[in-house]
Amino acid sequence: MVQRKNTLTRLAKDLRAHSTEAERLLWKHLRSKQLRDTKFRRQQPIGNFIVDFVSLDKKLIVELDGSQHIERQENDERRDQWLKSEGFKVLRFWNSEIFGNIEGVLESIMEELSPSPNPSPPGRGVAARMIAWEVTRSCNLACVHCRAASHLGPYPGELSTKQCLCLIDDIANASRPVIILTGGEPLLRPDIYEIAAYGTQKGLRMVMATNGTLVDESVARRMIESGIQRVSISIDGKDAQSHDVFRNQPGAFDGAIRGIEAMKSVGMEFQINTTITNTNLHQIKDIYSLALNIGAAAHHIFLLVPTGRGKDLAEQAITAADYEKTLMWFHQESLTCEIQLKATCAPHYFRIMHQNRPKEKKVMKKAGGHFHESTRGCLGGITFCFISHVGQVQPCGYLELDCGNVQKQSFGEIWETSEVFRNLRDYSKYGGKCGRCEFIKVCGGCRARAYEATGDYLAEEPLCLYEPKR
Repeated sequence: MVQRKNTLTRLAKDLRAHSTEAERLLWKHLRSKQLRDTKFRRQQPIGNFIVDFVSLDKKLIVELDGSQHIERQENDERRDQWLKSEGFKVLRFWNSEIFGNIEGVLESIMEELSPSPNPSPPGRGVAARMIAWEVTRSCNLACVHCRAASHLGPYPGELSTKQCLCLIDDIANASRPVIILTGGEPLLRPDIYEIAAYGTQKGLRMVMATNGTLVDESVARRMIESGIQRVSISIDGKDAQSHDVFRNQPGAFDGAIRGIEAMKSVGMEFQINTTITNTNLHQIKDIYSLALNIGAAAHHIFLLVPTGRGKDLAEQAITAADYEKTLMWFHQESLTCEIQLKATCAPHYFRIMHQNRPKEKKVMKKAGGHFHESTRGCLGGITFCFISHVGQVQPCGYLELDCGNVQKQSFGEIWETSEVFRNLRDYSKYGGKCGRCEFIKVCGGCRARAYEATGDYLAEEPLCLYEPKR
């Protein structure tokens, strides 16, 4: 018995010293009690097994497919059964989920660490795991693709500081989601740090989406002090000439780069977001290289949804064929890239991930497991929603359907009872080829693009080449 224990201890130490890229990336977010103040251990002996990550206090184990175990793959089921018999909950994730959707993985882990105070009744969906909150619609830029057609305002009816703090209380009472403070430009709100700090105090993971032009070292430090854990900055061109045209503002590119350098100087984690159109499609690899070279933690690509000013760019939307080709390239990069790559408003990406699983085995040593629900393609109304500057709740920022207003109803009530949300959670109501597609549960199609094309948010996604097999 003692010899077996010593063998496991030595092997665990060796596995820690030779951890995979996926393990190192996840450990970066789990170490030092960063997640819900929970202590995790890595490569930890439990009984006769070694688990990838474990919180002994919470009895939660996180396993990554492709990691090395001392038992053979065919014994994984027996392994999990024994761990569960000892009271452990086991979560399994694909390595490609770690590289391609680390935020979704962290959301899933956080949900297990701190379940929603009021979990959803049967048939009403799971708790919200991510909320994009438009804290203001005012913006210092006038981007040509802006879903909200924002300008410098002011906009009447925006939530006051008191209303914002009450909304955070309301959200925290219903769920424990990641909160994306967005706009417009969120840094135009003088109380933005107070809002972020209050959300942090309530145990919510606060992140921010900004154009970066208002960020200097002082602003970056205040972000950190208020508990903001990651900032996304939009870069839509490989250089100033191309980016500034997209942002409709000379100097926008240089301003964004200065903002990034300011965040790097104080240790603020940041990611690059890129909206793809025909105008910049040929530059996407260069923008990706820029994200790598500048030190971004992630690169997220967005496929244009023709709303707001974006309607004027409808003719610049890439074709379905280019869409498929771009997502295939992005997925292949995600298998070996050292930073997180994620496609947003591009639900087909998750269908492509499933289709390429056999091929991935040649690149990554996979051992089974499954996609967690949070890694599904279109999450609008399912685990994600959008709250506008005046409190209107929507499936997403691009799908401007009024599901309720937090000034009139509690967030939890809207989340549970909205007819739109309940329809989105019922795949049997989806129309066209989306409704009969075998990948509906991992893709779902972009509901906003379907709505813009047909007026029916449950219609088939218009930008998809795939033909269902049934």
